[in-house]
Amino acid sequence: MFAQNIKKLRKQYGYTQTQMAEKLGVAKTTYASYEQDRRTPDANIQKKIADIFETSLDALHGREKLNNVKVESLFFNHIEGLNELPKEEQDRIIQNLLEQGAFLVERSKRNKK
Repeated sequence: MFAQNIKKLRKQYGYTQTQMAEKLGVAKTTYASYEQDRRTPDANIQKKIADIFETSLDALHGREKLNNVKVESLFFNHIEGLNELPKEEQDRIIQNLLEQGAFLVERSKRNKK
């Protein structure tokens, strides 16, 4: 279950196995073996995986239902350079984008009437 779940989440988040390996500080072949259920990561790596996917260890292991990936998480993960900014700046940019998105949705609804 763990192997299937991390593969599913990795694809939903749009990460490659190479990117995941880099985030975790392991070799690509090591990460691939986690997804193939040939190796089990240690507790520290499992926690890092849960943090990357914003879920619990219980969910990764199938003891809880996996959370649906938030649309905004998918979107914001693909803004190049965002993660390199200080957390406060990231939050400010994300808030501005959410407000602009809400405005555009409302404007679109009004135009359809």
